[in-house]
Amino acid sequence: MWIVAKIKPGQCSIFKQQLNTKFNKVVYYEPKIFCKGKRIDKEKNILGNYIFCFHEKFNESNNLKEATYIKGLNYFLDGCINSQNEIVNFVDFCKKNENKYGHLTQNFFSNFNLKKGKFINGPLANLVFEIVSNKKNYLNIILGKRDIKIAKNFDFVYLPA
Repeated sequence: MWIVAKIKPGQCSIFKQQLNTKFNKVVYYEPKIFCKGKRIDKEKNILGNYIFCFHEKFNESNNLKEATYIKGLNYFLDGCINSQNEIVNFVDFCKKNENKYGHLTQNFFSNFNLKKGKFINGPLANLVFEIVSNKKNYLNIILGKRDIKIAKNFDFVYLPA
């Protein structure tokens, strides 16, 4: 069974280590993107401090109650038991839109009907734009007072704003 955990900032590795000592062979999934920066390249979890965790024993309520006191954990999201189909579909959707390095591609975000976005890499990093139209090979946006057409094969990543 999949559960969703909110981790305390900077304590993801501690959380994983503690959960693995309590439950053997837990599977984790964090949908990440790769951000190229001017000085440093880094991975970024698109869900912030949330992580998916899978183990067969999570469906037993006693096991989850014991796990709520693990170091590094803020809390487990309620309702994971009732939302297994949605969680599995989301994880599968993310995995289908990953590149060979395990990072989400821009195709993942292009599948959503967004009105606004924010560039997270390249020369336009941290700028918010409005999406006018999302065509097959390009994206029409308004950035400030300018209309811009960006090819989809261009090496940029944007997130919903």
